[in-house]
Amino acid sequence: MDNFKETADKTLNSIFEMVENNYDYLDVDFEDENLKIEKEKQVFILSIHNPSSQIWLSSPISGAHHFKFVNNSNEWIGTRDKNLNLIEMLQKELDSLK
Repeated sequence: MDNFKETADKTLNSIFEMVENNYDYLDVDFEDENLKIEKEKQVFILSIHNPSSQIWLSSPISGAHHFKFVNNSNEWIGTRDKNLNLIEMLQKELDSLK
């Protein structure tokens, strides 16, 4: 479980830095285990969900998703749709807000 927490923290920190550096039209805030990204009334929330070892995403564009870390690929992959990659999906959705 400690490895999950460390990996999830690193991922949310990385997303925070990505938004800060590449999306100047968005506000981003990282507090405790929640990352909030917003533009006007559109709010994305990424949360570390320790009991399930997942990162949960609430998106104003695509709804709710759960992602599990896949060690052999070093990616967060959707638990319901294995074709969803957390970072790729988030980038596409944030790009669409320009």
